[in-house]
Amino acid sequence: MNKTLENWLKDTARPFLTKGRGGDWDHTLRAVEYGRYLLEHEEGDDNIVIPALYLHDIGWSQVDFQDFLQASPGQKVDTPSLASHMRVGASLAGKILRDYGWDPVKTLVIVEIIAIHDEPDRVSAMENPSANLVVEADRLDRFGPESVKRYNALFGEDVYLMGRHRDESTAYLQDGMRRWFKTKTARALAEKLRRETGISD
Repeated sequence: MNKTLENWLKDTARPFLTKGRGGDWDHTLRAVEYGRYLLEHEEGDDNIVIPALYLHDIGWSQVDFQDFLQASPGQKVDTPSLASHMRVGASLAGKILRDYGWDPVKTLVIVEIIAIHDEPDRVSAMENPSANLVVEADRLDRFGPESVKRYNALFGEDVYLMGRHRDESTAYLQDGMRRWFKTKTARALAEKLRRETGISD
């Protein structure tokens, strides 16, 4: 990964991510580290995966996401703000990467991934290993101790993972364990993180 680009992406993405949903900056940093780990063991282009992970959630800073926060776990996928943050984020990411002068072919792929990154089945249909790693790295941060803290802070401890939506959120994560992770490395890491917290038992 081009270190100059990575440092520039950090500086550029952080203001968007700290303006969006609570914890998005820390989530992004964890997703990037998961992406690096996956790249060590699986096929993928770090010059696509890492920029896409830094930029994948910048769109939340531009949309009203109260509908997302208030929806139950199973309904979040249908909220207008979820779709909007992908569309707006893809547009912003394209401009950011073009302003930097990043490879135009890789930029197009990154934009395409960000535009659908919360629709794992559509990403899988791209048949692009780098796109799959972006989804896997992002989704890995739905498991593990830091993820539990993030969800509790976003949605309220009495509402989500430990509260009245516990069954629904557990079913969502159990289904995700089966559907989101295509690589052996991601499946093993997701299971390790799941065991650390038991959030999808």
